This record gives sequence, structure tokens and C-alpha cells, in this order.
Amino acid sequence: MKKEEILERSRNEKRDEGKEFTFDSGRKFGAVGMLIIFSILGFYNLYHNLRETNYALLAMFFGYLGCESIGIYHITRKTKDFINIIVACLLSICFMILYLIR
Repeated sequence: MKKEEILERSRNEKRDEGKEFTFDSGRKFGAVGMLIIFSILGFYNLYHNLRETNYALLAMFFGYLGCESIGIYHITRKTKDFINIIVACLLSICFMILYLIR
């Protein structure tokens, strides 16, 4: 394949790899930031014996992981990612129920 053909195909895809890289990097930093805040709030709640609010934090955390896995599974179609969706969403629902009934 010639260089011109490769460049033409790349232009026709209408994808901006620079933007995709930027958004992926942003998502990674956002996930790390969320994990740090989650950890701080979780330790604070444990220190002050506020276990019921930990259920809400865990529901949000596993909900995020489940939704992230949906996006990954949409691209990869791997069984491992599908299992991640099911487990994370079930844990999120369970912790949400525990939070609501307490």
C-alpha cells in the first residue's frame, strides 16, 4: 500500500486520534481523582463510625466501574469485560439497597 493511500484512508475516517487520546487521558485522571476522594471519604466515615454513608459511596464507586466496563465491552466484546459489568452493577445495586434500607 502506498503512502498516499494510507493518508487518504486516514482522512476519510473522520477520527481525531489527538482528541481521543486527550479524552482518554482525562478519563484516567478523573478515575484516579475519584478514587482518591472516595478513599478519603471512606476512611473519614469509618473513623467516625458512619457506615451507612459508606454504602452510598460503594454504590457510586461500583456503579462507575460498571458503566466504564460497558464502554470497554462495547469495543472489546471480551467475556471478562462482560463479567465486570455484571459484577460491578450487582454490587452497586446491593450497596444502594443497603443504603436505602438503613
